Amino acid sequence: MSSSATTVATSAAALLLGAPSAAQSPAPPEPTAIVDVRLADAADAPRVSLLLRDGRVAEILAAGAPIPPGVRRVEGAGLLALPAFIDAYTTAGCEAPEPVAERDAPPPADADVLTDMRSANRKGLAPAWRAADAFLLDESAMDKRRAQGFGALHTCPEGQILAGRSALVSLADGPPRERVILANVFQVAGLRAGGRGYPSTLMGLLAHLRQFLLDARWQALLVARYGAGEPDPRPPYDPDLEAILPALSGQERLLCAADDARDIRRWLKLADEFGFSIAIAGGREAWKVAGELATRGVPVILTLDWGEEVADPDAATPKENEQEQSQAEDAPPVEPVEEPAVGGGEPAPAAAGEPRPEQQPEAEPEAEQAWEYEEPLGVRRERRRLWLEKRDNAIRLHQAGVTLAFGTGSRPAEELLAHLRDLIEAGLPEEAARAGLTGGAAAVLGAGSNLGRIEKGRDATLALWSQPPFTKKATLRWLFVDGAGHEFEAQEEGLAGVPDEGLDLDGAWSLDFESEEASDARMTLEMKEGGAVAGVFETTSPIDGSPVKGDLGGQVSGRALRLKGTLSFGAFEAELHIEGEIEGNSIKGEATWKYSGGEQASSYTARRAPGRSGAARRAEGAEGGTR
Repeated sequence: MSSSATTVATSAAALLLGAPSAAQSPAPPEPTAIVDVRLADAADAPRVSLLLRDGRVAEILAAGAPIPPGVRRVEGAGLLALPAFIDAYTTAGCEAPEPVAERDAPPPADADVLTDMRSANRKGLAPAWRAADAFLLDESAMDKRRAQGFGALHTCPEGQILAGRSALVSLADGPPRERVILANVFQVAGLRAGGRGYPSTLMGLLAHLRQFLLDARWQALLVARYGAGEPDPRPPYDPDLEAILPALSGQERLLCAADDARDIRRWLKLADEFGFSIAIAGGREAWKVAGELATRGVPVILTLDWGEEVADPDAATPKENEQEQSQAEDAPPVEPVEEPAVGGGEPAPAAAGEPRPEQQPEAEPEAEQAWEYEEPLGVRRERRRLWLEKRDNAIRLHQAGVTLAFGTGSRPAEELLAHLRDLIEAGLPEEAARAGLTGGAAAVLGAGSNLGRIEKGRDATLALWSQPPFTKKATLRWLFVDGAGHEFEAQEEGLAGVPDEGLDLDGAWSLDFESEEASDARMTLEMKEGGAVAGVFETTSPIDGSPVKGDLGGQVSGRALRLKGTLSFGAFEAELHIEGEIEGNSIKGEATWKYSGGEQASSYTARRAPGRSGAARRAEGAEGGTR
């Protein structure tokens, strides 16, 4: 760090001493009036004030209406107020244990071969487990989601045939018990099971699930008969069998994780067989059964995983077109060549400046050229077509009338939003994308009466944007979760333009700071074609000398570099800004650290470690992608 160890340690200690314990409930948010905001995208939309009290929207006041005394005032300055985003399907914060498979007494060692399956084999079956009882998400992960505009998430167990019940959780500060909005949203299912032994094949998984559902029905009958005094044995205590009964009776929906169209059809068939309702999570190939999903009212929570874009073999870039046109314009005119007379005679005269045949030098052997394989055009077109099918999945589902919501799965929140922007450019209506993160998502999750809209009486979980959130220059300025506000700094104007031609930033860079108090540092960077930069910054803590690591992001324009990231030193955080000028394998500029006690800056010189250039690696990757 560029600040002294004493300053940093003192700031960190102050934060540590003043921070509440994880189990301590924060003070309830004070009543707040958000003044002068608009509830529609149009810049001239009517302005209103939102009065937030006790975690809810207490009133929506007309512009100029008096604000009650004793209420905190937040100036909206014409910002766009929208419902906060809901991550409708994520595995974050939900670490489910593997189910205990054997629930029966072990068979005697001298027993004969068993003639039927064990009656309480629970491999892959844990419907009684609840994410609400185990949800845990660290502050850093919550901050990253809030910074993208998310106010709630639907956390789901995974990896089992019946993994347990999911929960809808607020991203407000406080202990988990105060953040749970809905403790029982779905029973989460999938065609997977951990551990060894039966079942281990798809056929076995389906048979195992069917048997369990039939056992649950039988258990319900036994319990009813025993309660009625029928002369039957007392039924066993089996929480898992009891936990699946609401799904079998239609009171709960089964959320089925399935990407393959065949797996989606398997779940639809099982739903018909046992009479339960389902929703699909993942849904990469859901477009193939879009009509049936729409007819049956089966919602789909998409995770938008379509892989790296496959280049369009039929699309010539503007640069290529310019080169072809320039080459055609610069080519010298072709001189007509006289053919030699038939039957011999004098050879035709040579063109001006061209040696006669007897004067022409002997042809030199052609230099050996490396042979490069290129896939046939038809193969490249097919690869592009298949990629477009994956990308346009959401568009086709929307056109078919399927109810959609969007979730991150196990991916970062910013990746989901970036993919939604791509889909909007490809033809998905922006209203559909926005609904899949707000009102539509809330309805799918059973929270439509509380979340997803800004209305009187609903939860005060909303965001203030500078522009509609899927536009490129949109910035999040405020996020209110259950009435508690989180303010975000206005984003700095990014560098305009693209990197100089041939400029290469990829690699590992060592940083030497002029300040003697600064620790040695290293950053590993990767630059995309348009100049966007991502990387990692590594240094040592001035507090205890432990390694410190943080992500970087930024842009290159011309030879100018601008990066930004956050470093954590225990409970203490510092925001890092790096600016510099790139010159070959060196960068010179200034680094600034901003923290609670102020900020410090230091000039630096960065030098790149030897290695292959990023351009070479990208060329190799492109070549490998066509093989």
